[in-house]
Amino acid sequence: MRARVWLGVALGAALLGAMAPRSVLADDAGAAASCGTSDNPCPLQKWMRANMGTPLASGDTDALGKAFDRVATLSPDPGWAGWTQSASAGSTAAKGKDMAGVKAACKTCHDGFKDKYKTQFRPRPVN
Repeated sequence: MRARVWLGVALGAALLGAMAPRSVLADDAGAAASCGTSDNPCPLQKWMRANMGTPLASGDTDALGKAFDRVATLSPDPGWAGWTQSASAGSTAAKGKDMAGVKAACKTCHDGFKDKYKTQFRPRPVN
């Protein structure tokens, strides 16, 4: 009896998947697979490399301060208050030429939000 129930559930799920518009399925699969590689970074990943990674590597604290100010406006979810706080702390550190503080702010934000962002907002454009 249990085997029949599970078979019914599996067949029902397969039918629902087959009935979904192909464009919806293709868009979801395409969005997940279309970015995140070194050759095709996702929008925020690309922005971070250009605006945070390059100045961080060269120690350009002026550019980092401006970039952190911009990052503070990029939180995708108003409930992610720590995002703005981390970016503000990074901006303050950069403007004070405190590279240890800059790196700490990066780590705090990445530890708190990177995985969540990748799961929920990966293909989201940076505006």
